[in-house]
Amino acid sequence: MLFNSLEFLVFFPIVLWIFSFQKSVGSRQIFLLLASLFFYGYWKFEYLLLLVLASGVDYLAAIQLEKSSTHFRKKVCLCLSIFSNLGILAYFKYGMFLSQNLKAWHWISADPEWLAVVLPVGISFYTFQAMGYIIDVYRGRLLAERSYLRFLLFITFFPQLVAGPIERAPHLLGQLNALRNIARDKILPAAALIMLGFWKKLFLADRLGVYVDSVFREPAATGAPTILLATIFFGFQIYCDFSGYSDIARGIARFFGVELMLNFRRPYLSPSLTAFWRNWHISLSGWFRDYVYHPLGGNRLVHSQLMFNLLLVFALSGIWHGANWTFLIWGFWHGFGLVAERQLGMEKSGNRLYSAGVMVWVFAGWLIFRAGSLHDILLLLQHLRFSEPLSAILEPMNSKTELLLSLLGIAGLMLLEKNTDALGTAFRRIGPVVQSIGLAAALVLLLWLGKFSGSDFIYFQF
Repeated sequence: MLFNSLEFLVFFPIVLWIFSFQKSVGSRQIFLLLASLFFYGYWKFEYLLLLVLASGVDYLAAIQLEKSSTHFRKKVCLCLSIFSNLGILAYFKYGMFLSQNLKAWHWISADPEWLAVVLPVGISFYTFQAMGYIIDVYRGRLLAERSYLRFLLFITFFPQLVAGPIERAPHLLGQLNALRNIARDKILPAAALIMLGFWKKLFLADRLGVYVDSVFREPAATGAPTILLATIFFGFQIYCDFSGYSDIARGIARFFGVELMLNFRRPYLSPSLTAFWRNWHISLSGWFRDYVYHPLGGNRLVHSQLMFNLLLVFALSGIWHGANWTFLIWGFWHGFGLVAERQLGMEKSGNRLYSAGVMVWVFAGWLIFRAGSLHDILLLLQHLRFSEPLSAILEPMNSKTELLLSLLGIAGLMLLEKNTDALGTAFRRIGPVVQSIGLAAALVLLLWLGKFSGSDFIYFQF
């Protein structure tokens, strides 16, 4: 995978340079498609073929759906596409999980060899993007794309291919059909967004990851202070890692004249759990809302059915993240939290004490999410005893300086989040020369202070 290696630092500028010489929209589309296919195929060529073939099914199904004269035929085309996408996703992502559980229950004696496959990077993201497209065509909100090459570009657009955001066809397809070079006054803001993403990833997420991995690797070896700090660190690690990727993807896309959707909106400053899920992984939350929750009846149903649907949607959201019981429990954790919040009528609460309680709930959920298994969750809970000396929290990081940088990074991030609008306005006012100097200084500091361990973005595994 190019995105997480030094080769990407060469790949992106070369793609952008060649792209800038393309005079027509058609040539830009073809070149960008070839670059995106190379980007994905460089990792594993056979999975590129899988992606191309699966996209071909969706492309043809959408055209046939639009041509169908009866509602029954339209449903057949829709179901063919949905079953194709979900079948591929189920095989690669959940086949071995099902087999291991059947073996644990003594229903089978060994894992079938044909299930021992590597999970294709980004499969959960591009599968949901494709399903959103076919559902929009079925609902009449979108005309089927007649060019397979343009449709394939929509699925494989490399900045957001492997970890989102999960784009909607009406938003992205139109932009890909009118590709243009970036305006000069947009270059530095786009570069600043990319820089912000790399700072989140390399300065904070990967630094926090050293501590988090050490604690969760041996859940029985630590006490309450260390476990609690590791859980807090993981909450910020996954946020900086994932939102950092989204910032980088959005910044890169702008260089090709494409504006990707905002995927995070200061989630840890949310006043309620409902608001948190409107601000966290917005593209996935919106996908489940529009394509699962609303078709089930949305907020129009009687109270008991509405609550059941909330639990169902969040259970599906949990298992979307991976084939592990911990993800399912995490989904139910947030589902029950939202049900309780609605029962109490606190979804629009501005109470600061309640907001603090919501963040405790969110970070407690991160302990479930990060634990490797149900057994690890029980071990972590058993060791939440405050007999451990506070000095022990240094052991996983093995450096006071690293711990201090981590804490300062979290504080700086929250200060930045709280003043995002004001800082954005200030950045636009200082002029291009000062902006360039600031970005150069930020790059030098990142090269000095960043953790260049080569660790993957967390959501690559989903």
